Amino acid sequence: MRDKKILVLIIDRDNDIEKVTGIKTPIIGKDELLKAAIEFAKLSPEDSDLNVIFAGLQLLEKLNNEGVKAEVALVGGDESDPVKGDLRIKNDVEKLKSSYGLDGAIIVSDGTEDELVIPVIQSVLPIVSVKRVVVEQLRGVEETYILLGKYLKKAIFEPRFSRIFLGIPGIIILSVVLLSFLGYLQYATLVIGIIISGAMIVRGFNLEEMIYEYWASSPIMFVSSTVATIFVVIGAILFFYTLSSTQTIYGVGAAIENSSPVFGLSVFSVLIGKGIIKLINRSIKVWRDIIGMILTLIFIIAFMRLGDALSRAEGNTTLEILKSAVFASGFISILLIGVGAAGLLTIAITYIERKYIEK
Repeated sequence: MRDKKILVLIIDRDNDIEKVTGIKTPIIGKDELLKAAIEFAKLSPEDSDLNVIFAGLQLLEKLNNEGVKAEVALVGGDESDPVKGDLRIKNDVEKLKSSYGLDGAIIVSDGTEDELVIPVIQSVLPIVSVKRVVVEQLRGVEETYILLGKYLKKAIFEPRFSRIFLGIPGIIILSVVLLSFLGYLQYATLVIGIIISGAMIVRGFNLEEMIYEYWASSPIMFVSSTVATIFVVIGAILFFYTLSSTQTIYGVGAAIENSSPVFGLSVFSVLIGKGIIKLINRSIKVWRDIIGMILTLIFIIAFMRLGDALSRAEGNTTLEILKSAVFASGFISILLIGVGAAGLLTIAITYIERKYIEK
């Protein structure tokens, strides 16, 4: 190789250096290339082409120190038209070959895109070697760790994130431990599913914000509504548990009889909350909630009697049993009397309120 003249050929297929610095390619010689590199570094210090230039200059110095006749040049293509750019590179390499009497070339590039032009160069000048410059992206790795650390800090110390990333997993772990301790580990999957789905529903429908707003607007109604919800859940569990023990029309009667008082208590909770607020505000309209409580009590009695009659009714078909229970329990008459009485009271009190009190 000492008897041959080698060209250290730096490839810039998209011609970024000419586009950024305005220096026309090809750039030939160590001094001219160094000037171009400094100018390019000022304008685009993060570009990997800068590392390729200095790698080419380093290789030139190494070859010269080893006694190899070498020259360095940078050739550029075309950003918008790769075919036109490759023809330009070919013409530049042909001129370099004829001007400097080159015997071969060492290609210096930063990736496979620049190396696509190798067959074009090889048709003009033998390629001795290819040097690919790989830039270490330490900054990207550091930024990734910084970003992960930032989000981890948010997940631990910010309440709105810690509730999700620490609170829910903590509840799941505690539930599994308690189930294991009590000997009910077989229900762990069901409990975990309920916890995760519940959390997803709360976040998906923004129930958390709604609960906060509800509490801020009326703590009394929030407490009464929460108690009512608990009673509804207990009533539903009691209903389906009773029904599952005997899946017949008689089981339906027993389920209605057992769950009716609990469902009624949920309605009472809401009405009591409304009544307390009206009493605090000294509103005469508290009578509406009192009538609502009376009507709820009538409904509870009616459904309890219906459930009791249904669980003991006789008949050959389900329809006969249902008819017998409805009439035997007095379900319809109790409802009609209750609704009628509540309606008459409402009309009477509304009339008195409008005629005497509002004046």
